[in-house]
Amino acid sequence: MADATMQHDPLAGLNERQREAVTAIDGPVLVIAGAGSGKTRVLTERIAHLLRDHGVAPWEILAFTFTNKAAREMKARLERSCPGALEALWVGTFHATGVRILRRHGGASGVGRDFSIYDADDSLGVVKQILSDHVMDAQVARSPRALRDRISRYKNDLVTPEQVLESARNRIDEKIALLYREYERTLRRNNALDFDDLIARVVELFATSDEARAAYARRFHYILVDEFQDTNPIQMAMIDGLSSHHRNLFVVGDDDQSIYSWRGARVRHILEFEDLYAGTRVIRLEQNYRSTQTILDAANQVIAHNVGRKGKNLWTDGERGERIGLIASMDEEGEAVNVLQVVRELVEGGVKLRDIAVLYRTNAQSRSLEDVLKMGSLPYQIVGGVRFYERTEVRDVLAYCKVLVNPADSVNLRRIINVPRRGIGKATAERLEALAAEKGTTVIDLVRAGAPEITGAAATRLAEFARLYAELERFAAQHVAPQVVERIVEATAYMRHLKEHTADHESRVENVEEFISAAHAFAESAEDKSLRAFLEEVALVADIDAVDLESGQLTLMTLHNAKGLEFDAVIVTGLEEGLLPHYNSIDDAEAVEEERRLFYVGMTRAREHLYLSWANMRRRLGQIEGGIPSRFLHEVPDACLAHPLGSMVRATSGGRGMLDFGGDEPAAQVHPDYESMSQEVGAAGATPRAAGASGTAPSYRVGMRIRHRSYGGGVVRRVEGSGEHTRVTVIFDSGGERKFLAQFAPMRPTR
Repeated sequence: MADATMQHDPLAGLNERQREAVTAIDGPVLVIAGAGSGKTRVLTERIAHLLRDHGVAPWEILAFTFTNKAAREMKARLERSCPGALEALWVGTFHATGVRILRRHGGASGVGRDFSIYDADDSLGVVKQILSDHVMDAQVARSPRALRDRISRYKNDLVTPEQVLESARNRIDEKIALLYREYERTLRRNNALDFDDLIARVVELFATSDEARAAYARRFHYILVDEFQDTNPIQMAMIDGLSSHHRNLFVVGDDDQSIYSWRGARVRHILEFEDLYAGTRVIRLEQNYRSTQTILDAANQVIAHNVGRKGKNLWTDGERGERIGLIASMDEEGEAVNVLQVVRELVEGGVKLRDIAVLYRTNAQSRSLEDVLKMGSLPYQIVGGVRFYERTEVRDVLAYCKVLVNPADSVNLRRIINVPRRGIGKATAERLEALAAEKGTTVIDLVRAGAPEITGAAATRLAEFARLYAELERFAAQHVAPQVVERIVEATAYMRHLKEHTADHESRVENVEEFISAAHAFAESAEDKSLRAFLEEVALVADIDAVDLESGQLTLMTLHNAKGLEFDAVIVTGLEEGLLPHYNSIDDAEAVEEERRLFYVGMTRAREHLYLSWANMRRRLGQIEGGIPSRFLHEVPDACLAHPLGSMVRATSGGRGMLDFGGDEPAAQVHPDYESMSQEVGAAGATPRAAGASGTAPSYRVGMRIRHRSYGGGVVRRVEGSGEHTRVTVIFDSGGERKFLAQFAPMRPTR
């Protein structure tokens, strides 16, 4: 009888704390969900429980996720447990939810229904144009990207241009405030919103329209927020407005994984939640379903050094698992080779390449890893490089789409008015913009009207462009997104333009074709197949949404991008003072705590195998600097390590590296022959012997013949450095050029 009851209990698979969270129905609830504790399941089961067991209507529930990918996964699970409920259920990111609200009620705060969504590149273009059009101090104009980021921070903190101007302490601050004000005016003239506006304008709408705020606050009886530790002030204000009537606010987060302060996130939102919402019920999810106990013990010990946290202790019913491996290398090239060796050992041990990730603090660290992986013929993907939708050719076609949907968008019109080349120069474009501002109209309306102030050849070319635009506009009004995209490419002869004017046209053509395919894929599954809906989908795509963990490739990414993912094996590289914690954080106690949280995130991505790596030397700004193992490494208990950290540091202090594969095997000396080490070091525990193992580097000179144990004969092309830091570049008779650290390279002079 008990077995039958269990079979019919939809919550039977939940542990005690998860069940408590799912069934805590009314009032504010704070769930402290540790890494790998099943928070996505809790969120999904709670929604299903509300729908199935409490008679809550789908349209009365709003769930916020932090990525589109998380939203899709949640919807897929709900479709299986509550089929038919998704049509009325609101599940999505803050930005996507903001778009839905502003499309319906944005007019109350001055937002036109067909507004464009400006991504980071569009916003940067606006800043650059303002700097070009207005006289600015050189100090202000030096970094447009930094100015755009500052404007974003102002918006995230709900600070207006007028407030910035009032608090200005000097002339530079005043100029920045004026730039911010002109940035806002430009967006309004273009009927455009940047990413921050998608939330800030909702907050503004709720503040100025009691009717709009009350309508949504009454509609949504239950509001759920994932990744609550990553909310910024404008998101918090949006949440507060939406939950102001029923106050049934359910937030799930982990203060130990709050790593986005640089983009406005405030860990205090989760730390102070109980003070903000009286009567909050706090539930801790501490049972971990991802990592081994050894990895959890190490992560628990590290994060315990933080003061600003709610406190929890992760544990698992699973295996204790192998101890954590340490990798110490001479420099970044040696580190890359050692990483390659570890990856090969893991693959030989049965771990799939797609289940291995190499993590680092900054994107620049990928360079040496890429160099070695290419030579090692290992397929890999980098998350966080140039995004597909940021590529020039894709942005060109996107710009045509945006102008068709929103004719007031002069930023994107400027991009395509002479692409492909049609003889409309920069001077003509600027004249049109000045005329439009003077007459209080749009550039496209001037072009349609023939712009009588523009004469001669320029007028003829503008008329041709006007005919093209009119044709595309008529077509877009009657066709779905993929057909419009195809028509744009065809009518503008854009592919021919790429073939005639770009050296790498083959890959660029492929990118345009892929964009067309993306439009078709969108139309196959979307209810609204319009061009506007497609542009919304594209604008809201996050970098992490494009990660393909089924591709069979090794994954390289920053620690920030790794959040929310998991792998069988994780290698965290660059664990040195100045890298992790980063130089910019070392003198700030709160910033160091965030860096420690970043390390904690990296550690808890690993299911079974975890490796921690550092280098004795690393090139920074063209200079070689000595490296000191990160303080975070010293916080990992020796009981969790395959080899005591202290002995590893002592062994490497004289310039010799160590590599430990985990388990009970003795550590193996790292062989810093960058090209051949991975071929020569066998199973874990094998200790290769190098020509310079005694610590005395052989004497090499340019032109000298040498013989390498793996590559055979060659000629020394370049000698750099001195003593134990001597590097030798060799051209081998068999072809190819290689660089070695002379002290350890398995080669010798032959004459």
